[in-house]
Amino acid sequence: MKLAILGVAALLMFAGAIYLFLYAGRRERAEEMLQRLRATDDSIPGTVVTEAKVHNPVVRWACHLLWRAGSEAKPASVTTGLLLLMAIIPLTLLILGTLTGLFVLAMAFLIGWFLIARQASMRRAQIVEQLPGYLEAVMRVLAAGNTLEEAIASGARETQDPLRSLFVSIGRQVRLGAPVDVVLAEAAEIHQIRDIRVLALAANINRKYGGTLRNVFRSLIQSIRMREAAQRELRALTAETRFSALVLAFIPLAVCGFIFLRNRAYYTDMLATQSGRTTLVVALVLQVAGMLVIWRMMRSATEGDA
Repeated sequence: MKLAILGVAALLMFAGAIYLFLYAGRRERAEEMLQRLRATDDSIPGTVVTEAKVHNPVVRWACHLLWRAGSEAKPASVTTGLLLLMAIIPLTLLILGTLTGLFVLAMAFLIGWFLIARQASMRRAQIVEQLPGYLEAVMRVLAAGNTLEEAIASGARETQDPLRSLFVSIGRQVRLGAPVDVVLAEAAEIHQIRDIRVLALAANINRKYGGTLRNVFRSLIQSIRMREAAQRELRALTAETRFSALVLAFIPLAVCGFIFLRNRAYYTDMLATQSGRTTLVVALVLQVAGMLVIWRMMRSATEGDA
């Protein structure tokens, strides 16, 4: 009886997720068309909708993670995807069983999160690497007497992806009426880039009190290049240590998965006793804590802009 109720609930959730997915697709296309019209025609009224203002914390976290990885998914599409995942969870547990299903779902989540986070880290490194050349192009446009908004848009046309897509999006929101410093601050928060946060602060001061931004840009360019040189040297010195850390982090997971696939009754017997459950929980907590410590150490050694 419980399995039948669970199956019906899963089917209903799956059907609702499909409906929301189709509805979100239609709404997303309509919003894109309206946004294009607003960006090209100043006579069309409308409020400014910034990409960072997502009220649901889970959807906001998922949106920021996907945007950092280079995806242009809308919050409605991300919400639909999360609903689909929620519908898949009970189906997986129903088909594979509770223990196997939880293991498969946990491994899928960890692998997916690792791949997306890795892509986001590589994209952030490319953005920081391209930023000095972009700032030099912005300085040339500012020296010709243009505004900061015009310089940002002009400099974005001269650079390449992924920096180009980021500042094209910033320029689009500025054309829709958002203050440039607010948009830059939101982009820095989403992509976790300290240098863009400095740009936002400089733009905010310039908007309120005036003054020139070229000295700030020169100092920022020099700082980025010096930091990149130091990070390359640090990566070369810590390459062996970082590889050892990865091996130490993933060997326990590999051994656990091998034992589970070869002898499932081993964990079933452990879960049947209080001491076995306590041992598994303590082992899981220690493994997660160790991976977080290793990840934090590696991140602090390789990503000075995060």
